[in-house]
Amino acid sequence: MTERTLEVVTGPDTLAELQSTLDSVWATDHVSDYTRMCIDLAVSEIGTNIIEHSGNGQPMNLRMVVTLLPDSISVVLTDDGRPVAVDLSQTAMPGEWSDRGRGLAIAHRVLDELSYSRNDGGNRWMLMRRRSEESHGDG
Repeated sequence: MTERTLEVVTGPDTLAELQSTLDSVWATDHVSDYTRMCIDLAVSEIGTNIIEHSGNGQPMNLRMVVTLLPDSISVVLTDDGRPVAVDLSQTAMPGEWSDRGRGLAIAHRVLDELSYSRNDGGNRWMLMRRRSEESHGDG
């Protein structure tokens, strides 16, 4: 098992810091290019949503824990921002001419599990993808 934690106050470099943390995990064990791409994409989309919506453009505390297990990769993102009104069971791609609203649908599509919860400490996003390459055509 490999685990990496990043704790930051959000700012202009936050997405690069999230990616750098993921890159440090990818350097520890073989993960297929396709699986890495899926996790990278989902973290970027959810991270962007956290910064834009939960933080409303203001700095906030953000924590990312990446856990690499033999059969799966999980990423937990927590923040102390505003509550988010989201129903993950209703995620769908917007119309082709829409310039917003694709992030959750993309993340949902490339992950095996995506969940959101809110508690007294803030928002919690859990992202998980199985490493069974055969089931996703990683080949």
